[in-house]
Amino acid sequence: METIQNINQIYNFTKEDISNLGSLKELAQSNANNFIEGLYQFISKFDNYSKFLSDEEIKNRHKEKLRIWFLDLFSAKYNEDYLRKIKKIGEVHAQIGLPSHYVSATMSFIKSFLHSLILENYDILYRQEELKLSVDKILDINLDVMTSSYIDENQFYIAKSKIETNIVRLSSRISYFFDVGLVSLLVFTSFLIFFLFVSDIVKFLFNATSSFENTVVNILGAMLILWTIRELLEEEVKRLKGKKFALNVFISLAMAALLRKILIFSLEPQKSEEVAVLGLLVLILGIVYWLMNISEQKKQ
Repeated sequence: METIQNINQIYNFTKEDISNLGSLKELAQSNANNFIEGLYQFISKFDNYSKFLSDEEIKNRHKEKLRIWFLDLFSAKYNEDYLRKIKKIGEVHAQIGLPSHYVSATMSFIKSFLHSLILENYDILYRQEELKLSVDKILDINLDVMTSSYIDENQFYIAKSKIETNIVRLSSRISYFFDVGLVSLLVFTSFLIFFLFVSDIVKFLFNATSSFENTVVNILGAMLILWTIRELLEEEVKRLKGKKFALNVFISLAMAALLRKILIFSLEPQKSEEVAVLGLLVLILGIVYWLMNISEQKKQ
């Protein structure tokens, strides 16, 4: 979950930036009409412009909201409510099917417009650079939050209230501790299984009475369990790094469990039917696993 504190830290958006933007408030107010007029001239060149702004009523509503957003750049309280407003704008853009590169191009125009205003109204070079840098930061933050709606709402989440923010933050921390605990248990279990694997080999080598078939099955079974734990451990480490848990891992683990069952049942001739059924299940899971991998490759 991204909070205003996280975003401010990422973009190094400081109190000085807030002060700089506040000093541009009157300049922005006096040029708001010029901004809207220039922006409309710019976006009118986009393909399907009339699709999104089809009549005068929609254009007038859009211009009014555009004015509010523009002035908020210089006078808003940059808090969670401000982020929610920007997020809502991005969600509307995504819902109506506005291409994300239109948003990026428009933000580039706005940046150029504001830079020009600063250069025209401020003579001191270092002051120009300070103001331009603060403008760039707030516009980059806006673009980041808006375009997050196009990517994945789970990757960039803004709570709807302070209570929800606290609940989600607490849940995230608890989930993190559970993940750490699970990784620790998996590491411990992997050592135990590895010890079992080695002990089976030692028994086979130094115990002449041990059954060859049973020993091989035990060794292969231990290998499958060890591989299963390794896969789970790898996925949990990925989760701790912020990545999603891969669904195909569950399928591969199910296949490993079925294969272990087949190995055990293969020593019992009376269970040949169960072995055949389990083999069919492994085949089906293998096909599903293959199809999922193909789907993932196409997405990439």
